[in-house]
Amino acid sequence: MSIQDLISSPESKTLEFKETMPTPQAIAKTACAFSNGGGGTILVGVEDKNKTITGIDEQEIHILEEKIANIVYTIVEPTPSNHITIQNVDGKLILKIDVFPGSLKPYHLKNKGELEGTYIRVGSTNRKADIETIEELRRQRMNISFDETSVIDASLEDLHTRNIEFYLKKREEVRDIPRIEPDTKFLKKIKAIQQQNGSIYPTAAGILLFSSEPEKYIPGAIIKCARFKGIEMDEFLDQKIIKGSLFSQIEETIAFFKKNVKRGAKIEGIYRKEEYEYPETAIREAVVNAICHRDYSRKGADIKFAIFDDRIEITSPGGLLPQISLSDLGTGVSELRNKIIGRIFNETGLIEGWGTGIRRIRKQIEEKGLVPPEFRENNGFFKAIIYNEPLQEHFELDKDEKEIIAYIQKHGKAGTKDLEKVLGISKATIKRKIRTLTENGYLIWKGKSKKDPSGHYELTGSTMS
Repeated sequence: MSIQDLISSPESKTLEFKETMPTPQAIAKTACAFSNGGGGTILVGVEDKNKTITGIDEQEIHILEEKIANIVYTIVEPTPSNHITIQNVDGKLILKIDVFPGSLKPYHLKNKGELEGTYIRVGSTNRKADIETIEELRRQRMNISFDETSVIDASLEDLHTRNIEFYLKKREEVRDIPRIEPDTKFLKKIKAIQQQNGSIYPTAAGILLFSSEPEKYIPGAIIKCARFKGIEMDEFLDQKIIKGSLFSQIEETIAFFKKNVKRGAKIEGIYRKEEYEYPETAIREAVVNAICHRDYSRKGADIKFAIFDDRIEITSPGGLLPQISLSDLGTGVSELRNKIIGRIFNETGLIEGWGTGIRRIRKQIEEKGLVPPEFRENNGFFKAIIYNEPLQEHFELDKDEKEIIAYIQKHGKAGTKDLEKVLGISKATIKRKIRTLTENGYLIWKGKSKKDPSGHYELTGSTMS
């Protein structure tokens, strides 16, 4: 991305602006957070709110460059890989500090130690990591996913034969993989169990997939389903806590969905076919996605499946992985948080192709004639929102509307001032175009109120595939 594109972008989990030289602690925390995540860039000499280039004095910039390099080297441990350059933008000098994703996680402040000095990036802020996050960073360093770890309180007896047989039957039907005796050797091969210190324990994946009580050993390994009256979480019409193996959780959640949404009829030839107000295949795909990619290391955090009059929200613990952004969704980019669960879901046909789930959700919703789904990442949770509102027909984008969507698709979000500057058209015209795009399900406003100065527009998801 060019320096001009960076300056016009909002602060994010990979970008931070500093109008003047920040404190050593601020630089160090951001370097830690970027290294523990997907990397990022700090621009010194650019004001965040209005993107005004204040610049750095020519006599001071080399001193600041050396000072920042020294801060990163002496305060952060291990030393993050970084590159500092001087950029001349419109005759003004700014410092560009690129911090690369680290392979020696967790990165932390030397004087505070690993437990108190590890920072991660959440949105556009740095946040001190809790113990679960630090443990996850340690696993990333060793290239081990949580579902590969041993559950030492459990035993082989916790893996129920009927769940294992279900898996063997499905993979034979779907992938034509011959049946095999599910003995200890086989369970080791699929990493449902592993040997540790001379004893054999189930892995987290083994417990989640084949135990009938995974929540007994992995707190929060459940789905809380609710049907609310209206469009707010004020009154329950129905609710259920779904437990059991991941395979059964999928089926029971879909059963709850079918019980609590409207159903109509469609005539195909001489047959009457019942249809739900949402495409069942898209809902199933979203549920599978939530179960497969959630962060099971976050103890006590569960998946929530909420049905409202106008939408379904599926919220799962664990934001997108560091190398993935919202704009990557539906493009084929894929990274597994739970490697064993992902592989077994693929073998049983629950995952049809790596990196294609979001694309299929969008396609199925489009074919149903509904407004595009929305995907959000907030405070370590990922949320999919599927609406039952019909998409307005015969709406075609004009040149300016296409440019607005292209800009937000590239930068993640935009305010009216950003769009005025880029498109070179009046504020009134921008507002009119935004209103049209919002009414037709392309954009959504994010802010405390319509007058929130820090508010902005984002894509609902329709044009990111």
